[in-house]
Amino acid sequence: MIIRACLASDAAAIETLFREFVAYLRSIGDESDYRFGAQQYLTDGFGADPAFRGLVAEDVSGLIGYVLFSRTYDGDYVRNFYIVDLYVQQASRGHGVGRMLMNAVQKVARAEGIARLSWAVHRNNTGALRFYEALGAQYSADTHVMYLDLV
Repeated sequence: MIIRACLASDAAAIETLFREFVAYLRSIGDESDYRFGAQQYLTDGFGADPAFRGLVAEDVSGLIGYVLFSRTYDGDYVRNFYIVDLYVQQASRGHGVGRMLMNAVQKVARAEGIARLSWAVHRNNTGALRFYEALGAQYSADTHVMYLDLV
C-alpha cells in the first residue's frame, strides 16, 4: 500500500469512497446535505483556485482511503490544516491506513510550518472519536472540533 497525493484522475474513485462515507454517516444519524462528487472534486481541488489538497491510500485493488485538507488560520492565531474528510473503507479499517493518512498530513504540515491540525467529528461517530483520541487529539472547549498540535 502507498500513500500519495490526490490526482485529478482519482475523481471517480474519490466520489465512490465519498458515497460510502456518506452512507456510513447516514447510518449514525448524520442528516447533512452532502453534494460533493467527482466534478466538485475536480473544480475545488484542481481548478483555477484550489480549495483543498488531499492524499490517498492505494493498494493493488485501488483507492481504499483518502484525506482532504485545506489551509486555515485559527482564532488562536495559529496556522492550521483543517481536515475536511478522512475516510477508509470498512474492509481496510484497523490496519493502520487512517493512521498512515494522518501521519502523511502531519508530515506535509510540518514541512509547511503548520502548527495544528483540526477537524470536526459527528457526535455519534464513536469509532472516529476513539481513533482520533488514540492519535493524541484533544477536544476543543465547546464543540466536537478536535485539534492535534504538531509542535
